[in-house]
Amino acid sequence: MRTLTLPQARRIALAAQGFAESRPTGRIDVRHFRRVIDRINLLQLDSVNVAVRAHYMPPFSRLGPYDRSALDAWINGPEMFEYLGHVASVMPTDDLPMLRHRMRGRKQYPRTKTELDKHPEYFEQVYEEVAERGPLTVSDLSDPGSRTGPWWGHGRGKIALDWLYVTGRLTICGRTPNFVSIYDLPERVFPPELLDRELSGEEAHREMLLR
Repeated sequence: MRTLTLPQARRIALAAQGFAESRPTGRIDVRHFRRVIDRINLLQLDSVNVAVRAHYMPPFSRLGPYDRSALDAWINGPEMFEYLGHVASVMPTDDLPMLRHRMRGRKQYPRTKTELDKHPEYFEQVYEEVAERGPLTVSDLSDPGSRTGPWWGHGRGKIALDWLYVTGRLTICGRTPNFVSIYDLPERVFPPELLDRELSGEEAHREMLLR
């Protein structure tokens, strides 16, 4: 049996994450962002902002200084989309079919179940409003509801939008400068061939392993 020393294992792990490659010497552009995503598959999103937002750090650690607005323009363009990887993330749009089975089987959070059991018609009203007026943020809704507290104390508008999003009926098509999610219909965002491609959970897992 072959064994590895601890330093060897560390070097392998770092190389697998793209840290062994030389940083570019010229201007950083979309080609370099693609190279990072080809290696790590996604960028995790986080509303916490101390130095910079979390999704800016992985490209910086692999590419060095770059224009953050160029990254924002790319991840909000047609090549990338936002969904739940392990948490909210942006990933290649071509990966969408591999996540559709998660959307179909998404379980309700307790607060979602409470609202959905009480007011199922409200969720449909929110969907119809986005269909008619979208893309929309939660504050754009005609009846967004009131927050019940800080952080996760969302009003019913945000709860409805998030449920429609995680189940695939809506998608997040971008974010405002303040990092607020913008929702729209998937058919207005993604090409038909991606929306029409259906994979079972087993097929999706196999494709993920091959990536």
